[in-house]
Amino acid sequence: TNRISRLIEEARDPEVAVIVMDFVLGFGSHEDPVGSTIEAIKEAKAIAAAEGRELIILAYVLGTDLDTPSLEQQSQMLLDAGVILASSSTNTGLLAREFICKGEEA
Repeated sequence: TNRISRLIEEARDPEVAVIVMDFVLGFGSHEDPVGSTIEAIKEAKAIAAAEGRELIILAYVLGTDLDTPSLEQQSQMLLDAGVILASSSTNTGLLAREFICKGEEA
């Protein structure tokens, strides 16, 4: 998919240190949004690591444990892949800014 291709493309860019992703659960969404992307996430992190870089991937999952698959299941897959989860889309952006600025005035 375009999303997966772009993730791998960005992982190869030595100037990219942080990638922000979001996943939506529930009616009208992909039946397994994280599952369809998780191998590409692992590949992206491995590409950066092979070049001696750390690639930070931040994510937010919009959903509930009543969704199928559940919020807990999707979140755990991301955590297991080394993704940092945020509690909201706003917090994902704030976290990204902190990683990019690293203590500088934002």
